[in-house]
Amino acid sequence: MRNTMSQTPCSPAIVSAPRRLFPMLGVLVAGLAFWDSVISLTGLARGKDADKPDGAAAVAAASWSRIGRVVPPIELRDTAGKRWSLSSAQDAPATVVAFLNFNCPVSNQSVPVINSLVARFGKEGVGGVTFVAVVCDAADAAEVDRLAVEAGIGCRVFFDPGKVAAAHFRATTTPQVFVFDHNRVLRYSGLVNNLYASRLVRRPKADADYLADALASVVAGKAVAIKQTTPIGCPLELTVRPVIQRGGVEFHRDIEPLLQQHCQQCHHPGDVAPFSLMTFDHAVQWAADMKSYTADRLMPPWPVTGGLPLKNDLALKPAEIELIGRWVDEGCPQGDPADAPPPLAFTNPDEWHASRPPDIVLKMPGTFHLATQGEDHYRMIVFPLNNPEELYIERIQFIPGNRRAIHHCMVFYDGTGFLLDAQKRRENPLTSGAGDEDYGPGYETGMSLGFVPDLTKPLRNADNPGGSLMGWVPGVGQLDFPPGVRRLVPPDSAIALQMHYSRTGKPEIDDSSRLGIWLDKKPPRLFSLGYLLDTDFRLIPKGNANFKTTGSLEITGDCHLWLVTPHMHRLGKEFRVWHQPVGSPERILLLEVTDYDFNWQHRYLPKDPYPLTKGSRLHVEAIYDNSAGNPRRLPGPLRTVFLGEETEDEMAFAVVATISKERSTGKVPFHRYFEKLIEAKAFRIAYEAIGKE
Repeated sequence: MRNTMSQTPCSPAIVSAPRRLFPMLGVLVAGLAFWDSVISLTGLARGKDADKPDGAAAVAAASWSRIGRVVPPIELRDTAGKRWSLSSAQDAPATVVAFLNFNCPVSNQSVPVINSLVARFGKEGVGGVTFVAVVCDAADAAEVDRLAVEAGIGCRVFFDPGKVAAAHFRATTTPQVFVFDHNRVLRYSGLVNNLYASRLVRRPKADADYLADALASVVAGKAVAIKQTTPIGCPLELTVRPVIQRGGVEFHRDIEPLLQQHCQQCHHPGDVAPFSLMTFDHAVQWAADMKSYTADRLMPPWPVTGGLPLKNDLALKPAEIELIGRWVDEGCPQGDPADAPPPLAFTNPDEWHASRPPDIVLKMPGTFHLATQGEDHYRMIVFPLNNPEELYIERIQFIPGNRRAIHHCMVFYDGTGFLLDAQKRRENPLTSGAGDEDYGPGYETGMSLGFVPDLTKPLRNADNPGGSLMGWVPGVGQLDFPPGVRRLVPPDSAIALQMHYSRTGKPEIDDSSRLGIWLDKKPPRLFSLGYLLDTDFRLIPKGNANFKTTGSLEITGDCHLWLVTPHMHRLGKEFRVWHQPVGSPERILLLEVTDYDFNWQHRYLPKDPYPLTKGSRLHVEAIYDNSAGNPRRLPGPLRTVFLGEETEDEMAFAVVATISKERSTGKVPFHRYFEKLIEAKAFRIAYEAIGKE
């Protein structure tokens, strides 16, 4: 039985309308004599402009034309037949209508903000602001009911499968909000806040609260300062595409193989992507996005633009991007299902992907609780191995315990004991009782270790104190070291997981993340050694949109490069690595990333190990954007940014993994890097003391 609005304030209601026969829609709409209501219900609802290139712009312009005008009432009915009308909210000082989509991460980030405003403005009785949420893109009302409960929405939720309400309010995007005064005059429409600079670029936190400011003004009887903003999120299409069977480019023959190769690893049910691309219906629903995001090379998330051929290359070829665009332009022909490739058989992401179980399994020692709001959370969880002898790692697999919230995980080994000591000092496993907060095993870090070790203490395992083991990102669950090559972990070591938790708009927990380690019992003949290819900067001037820093190192023994992982923070923009052979002025480009994004911590694997001879050099160049035009920078006034450990600081280096007969590269560069961080902190203190900042 479906809930009714009288049972719970969070129950879904449905715009009682048949999905296919628009003239028979059972939505009671008053005021059809108004010309703008006629446009909403007879033009845009059928999508007569939506299939034109400027259709969305026309809708947005029409929405702008309604600011300051009375919007015709619309009456909705829930699944039990109970009615709600926009005109029935006239006793409220304001009404908020929010269009949401539970499959859209941008929309989900708006839910806790809306809930906080419900608590602030939406008290029961006369004088309270009315809040209404409308969901169009869901399978049925039961799914809306389930997702509304999961999201914890604090207001009425209506289901609008025919998109009648969307057409009436001229909504184009989710999330998108409309604020009306008690006379049904539209006072504001657009964004909830400015958390997102674009759909794939999220700021660390919002610093403009458009909806809250508009509500405060309307309730106080004042003019709204910012009356409209352009919504950012997932498109809300006001028309259903007719199914075209045949065409020059067809889904099953031409497009489905591309989705299997480049997209479905993440875009399948149960994995990290917010929606599925497993079927024709799925692809049609997201067709416009597929065309625009692949054309702009925003998806798949692969920023490499030059260097060695890579075995894990996710990028679409130009001809493949053109093919997707042509398919969308032709109306998304389905084609013959007999032409479809065999469906992918996904391995269970929650199982070990090896013929034998791991030799070591490290499980979450407790439950980590992620709060609803705030910046992304970085947490270090350290596991002592208590190994009396050195270990030879041949394979590692990380299994995330909460795929919605875990954005990536970096895995390190520590032979010094520094990380375990830091965890004992800084761990906050229990809540402080302050409410919605982050707590659990481990300790909060910046974008690195979260501390600088005390190098005055004796260094355990000085010839191999620690380093990087692997990084997990969606779609890449395990790392196999090259055949016959092993990573050496010294005695009495610890394994550290640096977890990047991303807010989902509701409280999340992680109680089951785990790491599996497969060992080789025999000492290997070849070792995987790590070089840290560092740069020379100490500060990045404020306002500089193209600050460049460089560095180089000498290769200490003959080896082969088999993995490169760049690392910068929020200001990172471009990254390049070259190799300079002995006695040659020439530099060979190994890796070029021209749109670096810290949120995608890729590891890059050459198709064939690349030879590096003793005495040759690796060079690195990193470029930062510390200007007001960089949406990824921390909010607030522009400032000089220094080398350092914290989120507000910056770094620039590449971890380069090589295959070598040697057990060590000499004095470990990771240890030298800690020394550099100590010097950088002293430099910053001195710089600020003389009033430079």
